[in-house]
Amino acid sequence: MTTQNQDKMIDEKFYDLPSPPAILIQLIDSCNDPNVSFESLSAIIQQDAAITSQVMAAANSPFYRQWNEFTSLHRMLVVLGINSVRTIAINSAVQQYFSKLSDTIGQSLDLIWSRSLFCAFVCRSLADLTAYKLPEEAYLAGLLHRLGQLALLQKDAQGYQKLVDANSEIEKQLKQELKQYGVSYPLIGSQMIEQWQLHSFLADALRYQYEPADRILDSAPLVKLVNLGCQLALGETKPEEAVLTQADNLFGLNQSVIEKLTADSLKQATECAGSLGIPFLKLELDEDDETDSAAHQIALAERVQQAALFGGSLTPPPDKADRHTTLQQIHRDLELLFGLKRACFLLKADEQALLLPYSPTSRGGQKQLEELSFGTETDRSLAALAFNKQIRVTTDDEAHQANLTVADQQLMGFIDSEALCYLPLTAQQQKLGVLAIGLERDQLPLFETQLPMLHLFTRQASETLLRQQETRKSQQQLLEDERAAFHLEARKVVHEANNPLGIINNYLHILGMKLGENHEAQEELDIIKDEINRVGKILLRMRDIPEELEQQEKGVDINALIKDLHKLFQSSLFATHNINTEVDLDPDIPLIASRRGHIKQILTNLIKNAVEAMPEGGKLSIASRDNAYLNGKAHIEIQVVDSGPGIDAEIMDQLFLPGKSTKDNSHSGLGLAIIKSLMDELSGVVNCTSNSSSGTRFQLFLPRSTRE
Repeated sequence: MTTQNQDKMIDEKFYDLPSPPAILIQLIDSCNDPNVSFESLSAIIQQDAAITSQVMAAANSPFYRQWNEFTSLHRMLVVLGINSVRTIAINSAVQQYFSKLSDTIGQSLDLIWSRSLFCAFVCRSLADLTAYKLPEEAYLAGLLHRLGQLALLQKDAQGYQKLVDANSEIEKQLKQELKQYGVSYPLIGSQMIEQWQLHSFLADALRYQYEPADRILDSAPLVKLVNLGCQLALGETKPEEAVLTQADNLFGLNQSVIEKLTADSLKQATECAGSLGIPFLKLELDEDDETDSAAHQIALAERVQQAALFGGSLTPPPDKADRHTTLQQIHRDLELLFGLKRACFLLKADEQALLLPYSPTSRGGQKQLEELSFGTETDRSLAALAFNKQIRVTTDDEAHQANLTVADQQLMGFIDSEALCYLPLTAQQQKLGVLAIGLERDQLPLFETQLPMLHLFTRQASETLLRQQETRKSQQQLLEDERAAFHLEARKVVHEANNPLGIINNYLHILGMKLGENHEAQEELDIIKDEINRVGKILLRMRDIPEELEQQEKGVDINALIKDLHKLFQSSLFATHNINTEVDLDPDIPLIASRRGHIKQILTNLIKNAVEAMPEGGKLSIASRDNAYLNGKAHIEIQVVDSGPGIDAEIMDQLFLPGKSTKDNSHSGLGLAIIKSLMDELSGVVNCTSNSSSGTRFQLFLPRSTRE
């Protein structure tokens, strides 16, 4: 049974955990390098528990976690994208610089960091030695095993530093933590990871890291790995007898194996710390260490100043980003920077005195949200008050209770929060709307401390939103001008081309009369006439191109297109080839700015190829998904999966090259090359995975650009 103090500590929200300045400097510099790779970023991040925990929390948030959670650091970085990683790094640097936390906890932070890195290398070596299937997960667990210590250090820097300094033995330290805080750091770290809702024993591994061997003999391998790894990482020389006994009981590993593994891991961790200029496992710093620490603080300050000068704390939107993408990135940065997950935008209507709600993360709720609107002719709601007066307004403000309306309360219910804070969005003296942030009442004290940075954030966000709106308006005007000019030119071309075509037709008719009806050339003349008539029809179609462009402006309904194709093939292609089909469509996919004809041809080719791959019949699945992320950018994903025999490995390497036939596997090489070409024209991505046991899966990723 937990005490009230323990419940309070566990429920505490921990953000901006401290990292060694040297790590932050290296990470920021790497993110600013245009040629940086995800591999090099992963190599830096996996040295620090605080940054790793922020990356894992972000990658497993609702923004990115659609079908699967992530426990591979490299996969997390690919999904987040470099801009998001840069935002995390700069935010950590800014918070750490202004809190001056690293000035007071530098030595304790270095010790915790050293132990964490040492344990990570030990856990990965143990995973390799015991054939654990996920050595990367074991490494992350070892790296994060002292996450709770970082949280306590952030919460009570001076008090916890004294506690750590006064208790060199881990057992005494844990008892003192229970006495002083009502909870020990293994439980805090475990609770933090449980918030990510992973299908993994990672949280349990942290919780039971110091349990006796007889209590975890039948537990998951990761729990046993981390338990032994943590105890091996407590020493700097040869492991103690009790730890060797633990290794034997848990894994049957003898003394010589354990001593070599520990020595190798210690060497790796020491070299890693040395490359960063961080003192490794030093209880007292010498003069050189203090000089290095001061240099790191100066360098960190320089990075913070650069970020302030160039507005680097907010992720830049992609080129030609639509409103949804822009708002989604602002919302995502709000969570990355401040841990605020529940938010909604109230945007000014173009030609009405209204604020219209928009939630870029709502799945299925946007239509319900669109039923709300906030009039701004008067201050009749808290949202209107914040917009008109350009002030921060909270639903708990006693001075403004008269302005609290049912619409405010409905919005609060939609966001699922106990309180709302409205922050005005204004750029270049233009009122754009308000940002509504959902809060629990116990969050309000922390939220108050974040307000100065939040006001800076909303100013940058407003500038970003204004740029997007201006870009959209200029693009719309340019498109309208181009359409009008093209329409006029098309009519001129059709008119001018019809004259010579008519003359040619007349002469062919005269020539036919001269030759006579029975002349052998009459058949060839008829063919020429037919082709000329066809050319005329093609020219006439040019007048319809602007109308086709107008259709594109309305957007492509991906789900409707898939349904149409499924209906088309259901009674013909599927029925005659004994194909069972399954269609799983995401109802939240919006109309996207794309080319319907291209997408239809791509899907038609993939479906026909899949049917050919199953001559004896089989199963074909087609699925769509909204907000699939690649390199931090939102896409619409379409999957076409067949249960056929798969594609040979030697063909997979050159799958999308023209002329590389895969007909032996009933997937057309030329057709796939065409698909790749069409996807390139749509600025999309096509991926393929295939094996003999599960068949072939094609994934299409189309940019999530919407028409507004």
